[in-house]
This record gives sequence, structure tokens and C-alpha cells, in this order.
Amino acid sequence: MKKLIIFDLDGTVLNTIGGIGSACNEMLAQLGLPTWNLEDYEKKVGDGSRMLIKRALPADKAADEAFVDAARDVYLKYYRANLARETRPYDGMPELLEELQRRGLSLAVASNKFDDGAKFLVPHFYPQISWAAVEGQKPGGPLKPAPGIIDDAIRNSGCAGLPLDEILYIGDCEVDIESATNAHLDYVLCTWGFRRRSKLEQAGAKHLIDKPVELLQYLG
Repeated sequence: MKKLIIFDLDGTVLNTIGGIGSACNEMLAQLGLPTWNLEDYEKKVGDGSRMLIKRALPADKAADEAFVDAARDVYLKYYRANLARETRPYDGMPELLEELQRRGLSLAVASNKFDDGAKFLVPHFYPQISWAAVEGQKPGGPLKPAPGIIDDAIRNSGCAGLPLDEILYIGDCEVDIESATNAHLDYVLCTWGFRRRSKLEQAGAKHLIDKPVELLQYLG
């Protein structure tokens, strides 16, 4: 029986692509560079803000690490000032979280989003949920698929002594498969996020769900 459910954030519990894309386009416009359609950003996210910026920049600019650092500063300044912009819960996610909470499960988030952004967004959009932990990337800390952020979520949720087979990880991207594997956790991937079902199947995903309510069958 699962006792702790750890969710990825972007593309899993919140649709943040509009906010991320708008902030990235603002950064590109300020730098006099071409922008992207918002839906193009679905292929660029998942590996932290620095990799997002590199993928959004023209190749010559992306190869200049100092330019990437400066561009990321512009992006983060704008995004932090507009974190909730063009962001919303996925259909069915509020109801799923409320049902999991009703059943007495501990709920946590482990995200590659910068830590203060994750800690703002999750309770902002889900104030009815008593989150056991919300963890993002700390300054200078590792990104998923390294297990550190997931380990933080387990420890800070008070579940450090919990057998790993009683923890379930939920994500939406290829990196989430590797993240769960590195943390030695069972996982389920959702198809409503930033990757299509076919891409997740090609990546070797074991368990896929198309609607939040379908997660209930994996609680053991």
C-alpha cells in the first residue's frame, strides 16, 4: 500500500507552459532575439531553467555560457514577478489530490523548478491540500534525474523511514523515468503534460495514465 505520493510539478500537477513560455519570450524580446510559439516550449522544459534558456536561444548564443547566464537572469526576474500568470491546475487534479488526502496519504512535490517558485506555486493553486513537502532545485543543487530533490521530498515529508515500495512518484517526461529509477521508486507517468503518450512509450514508460483519477488504481 502506497503511503507517500510524490508529484513532479510542471506538466503534472500544474500546466505552467504559458507562464514559462511568456517569460522566456519576454527574455528573448528584451535581448532582441526571435521568440517561439508557446506550444514549442513543451519540448524545451523538464531539465531546469538553464537548459530551457539554452534550448530557446539561437545556437551561437546558447554556446556562450556567459550569455546564457545573463539571459537566465532576465528570464528569472520576469518569471518570478509573474509566477501565477497563464498557469492553471490540470482538469481532475484538484479532485485527485483531495481524494488522496481524504484517504490519509502524504503528498509531496519534487520539481526541477527553482525552489522558491515551487514553494509559491503549489500552495497557491492547491491551498486546500496539506502538503507534506514541496521541494525544488536549491541554488547550486543537482537537478533531476539525480535523486537529491526526491530525497529531500521524502525526508522533509517525515517519511525518511518509509519503505521505498510504499512511495509512488508521478511525472510527465522522460527525465521522470530516470529520476524515479535513480531514487529506486515505483512511478507512473501522465499523458496530459508536456510529452505525448507515444514519446513516453518510446522512452520505456511502464505505467501511463490519461486522467488524474486513473492514478488511484496504482495505490496498491
